[in-house]
Amino acid sequence: MRSDPRLPALRRHRLFESADLDETRELISQVMQPHSLVPQGNVHGRSHMDFVRVGRLGIGTIHFGGAIQVDVEAVDGYFLMMFCVAGHAEVLAAGRKIVVDDQRVVIRAPGESFSALLSPDCEQLIMRIDPASLTDDTASLIGAETSVSLASGPMRAWKEQLKLVASSGDLLNTAAHNPTVGAHVESLLIGLLCGYESRRGGSPPPTIAPQFVRRAEEFMAANLSAPIQLPEIAGAAGVPVRTLSEGFLRFRHTSPINLLRQMRLDRARQIIRESTAELRVATIALDCGFTHLGRFAQGYRERFGELPSETPRRGQLR
Repeated sequence: MRSDPRLPALRRHRLFESADLDETRELISQVMQPHSLVPQGNVHGRSHMDFVRVGRLGIGTIHFGGAIQVDVEAVDGYFLMMFCVAGHAEVLAAGRKIVVDDQRVVIRAPGESFSALLSPDCEQLIMRIDPASLTDDTASLIGAETSVSLASGPMRAWKEQLKLVASSGDLLNTAAHNPTVGAHVESLLIGLLCGYESRRGGSPPPTIAPQFVRRAEEFMAANLSAPIQLPEIAGAAGVPVRTLSEGFLRFRHTSPINLLRQMRLDRARQIIRESTAELRVATIALDCGFTHLGRFAQGYRERFGELPSETPRRGQLR
């Protein structure tokens, strides 16, 4: 594998190495989101992932042991930026086919899907961004992009600074363990993204949502327990999927799927608070559209700061 020699610091944060695809998928899912992996051909070597958290950012590399197809149904609650430090990837996102290499980054917003065909020598450099680290305007503008050139301007500076952080052992270590330094590194990387947006002359998004956004919200609220997908929501709103996604990013600063999950969590919390101890949390989760109880508990804690079992019920005192 032709890996980038300038990432020695990130190599010290190896999350795993494995020749087992099922194990690889499970371990990556714990950091990213559920996905499917389909090898292209019979030969498959060892996979690895390096990953470290810096402030509210996650920085990492992923390499699979051969050519592989990766399918992601929905990015799980964060903004994903990915380019290649070795090889290339053909990414299908928002109806577009994008060739991603060391000169082009692909961007996916919370709840958005994508598929990627990775070359045998492909190694991805990824940055996952907590939406809390972005202003509403920046989140909307970044989320409206599918891919951006890294050849010049602030985006080239962003790429070089990201790779510098990943190559400097002292800087990365300090940023990962010192919240103040981590916040400064986070601010620098996010600031460079904002610099790109300001060059585009972006203007603050309006706050009054169009009718199709409100129709989508009404449809989601009426179908919280149903296994609805993005195309069904777009159909109920009467617009194409891309129009719906762009509208939600612009007016709600999130994706339809992410908002749907928040609505389901809010509903689950309401039911828990109003129920007695006899009603099981698992039953409530299923009734609110959650089929994976572990992910429900994790999302619940992230949103409300406590596990479902810790929420006081009717007649109970905290």
